[in-house]
Amino acid sequence: MYAGGHAKTIQKSALCPRRANGLVIMVRWNSPAHWLMKAHAKTNGNSRPRTRAVPGEIFVVIYYLLFSAFWVLLSDRVVLLVAKDPAHEARLQTTKGLAFITATAVLLYWLLYRSFRKRERAVSLAHDACERFELVARASNDAIWDWDLATNEIWWSEGFKELFGYAREELEPTIESWTKRLHPDDLDRAVAGLHGVIESGGHLWYDEYRFRRKDGKYAYVYDRGFVIHNGKGKPVRMVGGMTDVTAKKEAEEQVELSRRQMRALSARLESLREEERTRISREIHDELGQMLTGLKMDLRWVENRLAKLDGAVADLNPVVDKVVGASELADQTLNRVQNIAAELRPGVLDNLGLAMAIKYEAKRFEDRTGIRCKVNLPESPPDMKAEVETAIFRILQEALTNVTRHSQATEAQIDFCLQGDDVFLELRDNGKGISADALANPRSIGLVGMRERALLLGGEIKFESLSSGGTLVTLRIPECANDTKFWELV
Repeated sequence: MYAGGHAKTIQKSALCPRRANGLVIMVRWNSPAHWLMKAHAKTNGNSRPRTRAVPGEIFVVIYYLLFSAFWVLLSDRVVLLVAKDPAHEARLQTTKGLAFITATAVLLYWLLYRSFRKRERAVSLAHDACERFELVARASNDAIWDWDLATNEIWWSEGFKELFGYAREELEPTIESWTKRLHPDDLDRAVAGLHGVIESGGHLWYDEYRFRRKDGKYAYVYDRGFVIHNGKGKPVRMVGGMTDVTAKKEAEEQVELSRRQMRALSARLESLREEERTRISREIHDELGQMLTGLKMDLRWVENRLAKLDGAVADLNPVVDKVVGASELADQTLNRVQNIAAELRPGVLDNLGLAMAIKYEAKRFEDRTGIRCKVNLPESPPDMKAEVETAIFRILQEALTNVTRHSQATEAQIDFCLQGDDVFLELRDNGKGISADALANPRSIGLVGMRERALLLGGEIKFESLSSGGTLVTLRIPECANDTKFWELV
């Protein structure tokens, strides 16, 4: 492939392979090799000035000038000293001319020999570089490209056909072979980014976009290229490689889809759980509470009738005691049933809204634990969907449970407000604070549950250990979560 037209072939197509950060790139042999080295060095912050060597031909010319000068100055004197008659002088002049021609021929041979040896070495190096590049380009999974900015011509490796199905004969010789196959949604961004790097004097460009295959389908491509500048700093060439990341992209999309499906399933299960809690709470509060209330009234009636006997029958005293004890037990059972119903689903949340439910829960927390709890509520609480209010309320309940179990606090404060387009709920205490290990522990199911509830609403929750002591839990929910169709979708 390199026989005939050697110099022309090397000048137009010889390329030198180079690998940078896992990307195979190349530079044409007819461009100064230090352009690519200089561009790569600047990219990595290692640019250094380079000294230019003096060509050896300069010394040859100097030697020749010195030799000629000495020959002109000394040869006539030698002739006058040696020659005794004109005949001898003529022979010496002839000998002097022949010697000069011989010396000049020796110098010319030396110069031509060095020049041809240099050219042979350059041809051999270019041949080896081309052969190495061809092997590397075939071994690489990337589509390697070389874009001449002056002529707008672009060269593609064989990897382009393997990745996208196009033969070189089917492609335009210019950069249009790339731009015409970009996805319409990615075209403007990719082209603007590419020219932005070139025009700004940058050295490295990279982007991810969709590229049309020969079968009409689009592949996800990660492209990376280096800009090569000449000695004046003008961009003259760009080289790089395209990597097909379709399989990786599809795997990421599948993982994201699975994650969304799991969250949707979690949301659906949580919704069913809340419905079941509401139903059980209503049955406990209404039906079981009514039966216990009726039992208590009957016991009161028996107690009152026995008390009217005025001790006529002494044997009835133990019966009275039992009835009184049963009545007290009925009172305790009724209170407990009401507490269980409230824990399953507080009626105040459904009847009076989230703000009053927060205040009610803080009062129950204070009565149950003895930890003082201050509540700051907005004058006009935001009106949100029942599902959103339930998620926020459950997060508050879990946070208060953590205060009870781990904080060793004596005071707590709840702030509920609307800031801009976001709803904020903050809970702070004066306890020992939360450790980094507890935050990173995957077994902290309560923290994981709170995060998942917040993410379902498009929000976030943060846990901070305050420098002054205690823990700050901040929940942010976008107000647009109230308008989202997510709950209808799951």
